[in-house]
Amino acid sequence: MHIIQLDHLTLNYAGRVIFRDLTWAVGDRDRVGLVGPNGSGKSSLLKLIMGQVHPDQGAVIRMRGISLGYLPQDVQLTPGRTVLSEAMILPPDLDQVEAELARIEAQLADPDVYQDSDALMRVLARQERALERYEALGGARHAGHVRDVLLRLGFQPDDFDLPVEVLSGGQKKLVALARLVVEAPDVLLLDEPDNHLDLAGKRRLETFLRGYNGAVVIVSHDRYLLDEVATQIAELAEGKLTVYPGNYTAYATERELRRLRQQQQYVAQQKEIARIEAAIKRFEHWASIVIDERHIRQARSRRKMLERMEANGEIIER
Repeated sequence: MHIIQLDHLTLNYAGRVIFRDLTWAVGDRDRVGLVGPNGSGKSSLLKLIMGQVHPDQGAVIRMRGISLGYLPQDVQLTPGRTVLSEAMILPPDLDQVEAELARIEAQLADPDVYQDSDALMRVLARQERALERYEALGGARHAGHVRDVLLRLGFQPDDFDLPVEVLSGGQKKLVALARLVVEAPDVLLLDEPDNHLDLAGKRRLETFLRGYNGAVVIVSHDRYLLDEVATQIAELAEGKLTVYPGNYTAYATERELRRLRQQQQYVAQQKEIARIEAAIKRFEHWASIVIDERHIRQARSRRKMLERMEANGEIIER
């Protein structure tokens, strides 16, 4: 089931076309490796999906009610916090419910409320609804869930009290990822989450992403990670997106086969174009020697044939 659809997107940046007429869909259980040369627009594509960047043309269509989690390339943590306190930052919905419960507690301590039975009943009803919402959002389990995710990502209990300033770049990304995953978004958009991780850290990340209960779109230059995680590869290059089923190895093999087929088709088409152009010159030459409307029509017919091929996008690229 497709939960995100990109409909004929065009994005320009500083006068340069990043991509044009791009169409793509992400399913609810997809594990997508987004690959392509540096500067091809992979990060911009993630930001478009998030709504942080807006296309010049086209639309990003998200299924109603789905939630997105985005891990950027450059992670900023709050100085002065520990690993645990930074990862414990509440998701927005849960933070709102806790704030509501705090307001209700203050009202219950207000004499004007607890001495008025009607007002008291109204506040208690609000509290009951807020507690139900708190439970549905996993509020009581939040702290335990955060610790469990940190452990699964390779942190040890002794690391929980470390200040975030002493962490490596890879560890900072894992803390941000832990905070993101605790929110359990329907789609994780990860921009190079494996940067600066050692081999053991990458293996844990692979295991974690394979077991994630949702869709994952991951930008990475690590073919081994993409082999373990991805079920499809989306290649963004020269403003076009091409989707290949399977992991990175399957993608590399299929891409090479497609390029070989395209080159064979390109050579064959170029020969056909050269034959048609030679025929045009021949008919035009005959028409110049002997005024013959038939030769002129034949030359004109073949020239229109080439023009139609170009207008219909039938010219095969090298």
